[in-house]
Amino acid sequence: MRADFYCAVMFPYPSAAGLHLGHYYNYAVIDSYCRWLRHRGMSVFQPFGYDAFGLPAENYARKVGRDPADVTYENIAQFRRQMARMNTCYEERLVTCDPSYVKWTQWLFTRLYERGLAYKAWGEVNWCPSCETVLANEQVIDGHCERCGSAVERRTMNQWYFRITDYRARLIAGLDQIDMPDSTKRMQRAWLDNLRDWCVSRQRTWGCPIPIEGETDTLDTFVDSSFYYLRYLTDSDAEFLPDGCYQPVDLYVGGAEHACMHLIYTRFIHMVLFDMRIVPQEEPFRKVIHQGVIRKDGAKMSKSKGNAVSPDDYDPNELRLYLMFIGTYFEGGEWSDEHIIGQRRFLSRMKRWLSDKGSDCIDLASFEDQVDRDVRAFKFNKVVSGFMEFYNRHKHLKPGRATAGRVEELLRVFAPGFRAEHL
Repeated sequence: MRADFYCAVMFPYPSAAGLHLGHYYNYAVIDSYCRWLRHRGMSVFQPFGYDAFGLPAENYARKVGRDPADVTYENIAQFRRQMARMNTCYEERLVTCDPSYVKWTQWLFTRLYERGLAYKAWGEVNWCPSCETVLANEQVIDGHCERCGSAVERRTMNQWYFRITDYRARLIAGLDQIDMPDSTKRMQRAWLDNLRDWCVSRQRTWGCPIPIEGETDTLDTFVDSSFYYLRYLTDSDAEFLPDGCYQPVDLYVGGAEHACMHLIYTRFIHMVLFDMRIVPQEEPFRKVIHQGVIRKDGAKMSKSKGNAVSPDDYDPNELRLYLMFIGTYFEGGEWSDEHIIGQRRFLSRMKRWLSDKGSDCIDLASFEDQVDRDVRAFKFNKVVSGFMEFYNRHKHLKPGRATAGRVEELLRVFAPGFRAEHL
């Protein structure tokens, strides 16, 4: 059954480090966005999955002498525990290393090969001697591998490519059809003034095997992530996308670092599927947004900088409200252990106030309308400050049971675990 609204967040790579605060900022806040739409009467499709192939799991497995599949599924189990603690409404639909998904990644490669859009050719490529694989140009930073930091070599190798250059003009023209940040459109246009065919061969084992007899290379994981939002729409193992299942993604949310490679590759594959008459429109997303960055001590959080914060160390309700309050959603803000305590105090005050019931009536209509305007504008910081102002205006009153219940219902959209004591 078609939903009123399809919201997709860029799915995570299940690393051993688990969910970090950047994941939480995307997933928890957008979960509240979806909860609000449901509160206003809309049906919302909110799927989730795991981008499970890739170098980190294989490198770690080699180091400790284990199977990368075992390592990956252990990491996914940890992510699932963290997602459950986050108290979200996401519906897990797929894991890209599952055989049921690998089948469709190989199906996609075969379809492109049959259409002359996948070919093998000799050419110069970037080679990381440490990771022992080819890298895309965008994975080379100042001559070094973005993953391990090793100096990258130029080698002539026989590799598989997708003819993305055949779609350059359409990819540029299609930008006018998408509600996307202007900065992202500018980056994509610049990236498309220097486009080369997409090298999809990788010389690693923990990836989708290229379905050509005798081939030992695996596919770039960007191939796996180029169509997952379509496979979310169906449970069918017999068809890639059965008739009547398709609907475009109304909102796609993820980091700005994916503005070019992932988003362009996804748009390219969607256009190919449009030409194959599998999807009814050229562009996959109606609106694309990027969440901001959470910083600590003035720098983006990372384990290498020693300033990373684990979401597991905090109460999920306090953390969710604080991440909303920290700044505008598109810009992020500065983390402070001192300031997050303010959310604990606020929730405690709300709990006491709503538990101490009386018979006072409070008009909630205008307040709820303001929350609606702020949510739809992704002004979650104003949503939280609006609740605080609402409390301060009415704390001298004792709300009746119906009013207290209504306020509690509204607050649980943004702090799902919140419960007042029903005396």
